[in-house]
Amino acid sequence: LRNYQSWVYAAVNAIAQEVARQRPFVYRNTGQAEHEQVPLPHTHPLCRLLDGPNPWLTPWELWYLTVVYLELTGNCFWYVGATENGATPAEVWVIPTPWVKVVPDRTHFVKAYEVAAPGVAAEAFGPDEIIHLKYPNPLDPHYGLSPLQANALTVDAHQELLRSRHQTFVAGSRPGVVLQTDQTLTDQTVQRLEEKLEAKFAGRQNWHRPMVLEQGLKASPWTLTPAEMDFLNSARMTRDEILAVFRVPPPITGVMENVGLGGEIWFGARAMFCEGTVQPKLDLIGQALTRDLGRRFGPDVAVAFPECSPRNAAERRKD
Repeated sequence: LRNYQSWVYAAVNAIAQEVARQRPFVYRNTGQAEHEQVPLPHTHPLCRLLDGPNPWLTPWELWYLTVVYLELTGNCFWYVGATENGATPAEVWVIPTPWVKVVPDRTHFVKAYEVAAPGVAAEAFGPDEIIHLKYPNPLDPHYGLSPLQANALTVDAHQELLRSRHQTFVAGSRPGVVLQTDQTLTDQTVQRLEEKLEAKFAGRQNWHRPMVLEQGLKASPWTLTPAEMDFLNSARMTRDEILAVFRVPPPITGVMENVGLGGEIWFGARAMFCEGTVQPKLDLIGQALTRDLGRRFGPDVAVAFPECSPRNAAERRKD
């Protein structure tokens, strides 16, 4: 979660906001055909649960937080509080992923979920109390794998680049300037000049101040080597890699480059984003909730999300 900033935030926030805009379709599946999917009334307990997860969480926040945890950690844990008679869930709470540990079981796959909030002793919850949403992970069947984990090196490199750039402006004294003289300076003189420059020009609020040099001193710019210039230009490369691993087109995050076609670029990017990035996640969440939540309200109760593409079905078939 420490990397939830910069372009990681831009990509994850775009996905989470788009998912949060979608309304789940809750229905009773009586057959294979679409006309055999009977929508459940809004008064049905499952519809009420998804429309009001708990007194302090809106449906928008529920889906937003769910996707944020999935994208950053590959896992999202819902605590489903049952009614007084224990028949069906009455509330849904999103548990921060770092708090949860899965306890495997040879027979039942999962024995329990240990939840340890900061400053509180760990508490075990049964598998029927926790809904575990996760992205498929070929390395561990009990935990999901997030796009962020798969691209950790690029994200870490980008964070180091940002820290380096920030440090240059905050702590650097007149960055990029070298003082030259033909005279031989003593160590005391060099130290005095360094302290004077540090006191007058250090920090972003002083870098623009004029520099008055003593007799015999000349100031010249410090030129960057090709390697240093490549380091600075790598910011765009890491940005593109981060957006690519999350499958978010740059225009969706507000990067407007090569927009000569105007609205067509935006529409095309949104179609790619919704069809190739958001819809597969909606399908995964819908199938997982059908198995772990819908079946608690009946053997044929299902949860799905309609197509979120800005294109209609005929336009998608044409392509």
